[in-house]
Amino acid sequence: MALIDAGIQIELREISLRNKPSSMISLSPKGTVPVLLLPDGRVLEQSLDIMLWAYQINPVPHRVMWNKASSSVDETMASWFKLNDDVFKKLLDAYKYPERYPANSPQETLKQALDQYFGPIEKTLIDSPYILGDELSMVDIALFPFVRQFMRTNEEKFMELNLQSTNRWIECFQNSEIFNLAMVKYPIWQEIS
Repeated sequence: MALIDAGIQIELREISLRNKPSSMISLSPKGTVPVLLLPDGRVLEQSLDIMLWAYQINPVPHRVMWNKASSSVDETMASWFKLNDDVFKKLLDAYKYPERYPANSPQETLKQALDQYFGPIEKTLIDSPYILGDELSMVDIALFPFVRQFMRTNEEKFMELNLQSTNRWIECFQNSEIFNLAMVKYPIWQEIS
């Protein structure tokens, strides 16, 4: 979504994670997506790094709040990314794959997610349409895919949480052009030997 938002043209290769192309593994031995090969030969393997690169190449107003002293995002943005990456991703995995996390019940995982993640998001969205205020930011674009995955794991149970502002935010994203362009399905790319 950030690449689309920043107007960055890329060659997209849809791959099967069950049959990873050797060219992808040679670029990124860890074998996870996304992988972005830059024109200068550098490889970016983290979504956040790709987003930051896109907005550095083509700044979009209100998307990134920069900390001028450290050439990174400001503390407010960084705290949302940290909450998402250090707390919520683990809860998302436990919720989506309860068989892999037998020590956590889905109910307990849901309660932790509500207390530690969705509660702060809901509180923030009560007063504004987006997490950082009146404008779409990189925080919204970064967090939304994870929130959507969690919601889609058990949509009925998620709706019972009655997160009205969060649900409005999700609906706004799901109806947006940026989301719908990002969700276009492409045929699996075939590597030619």
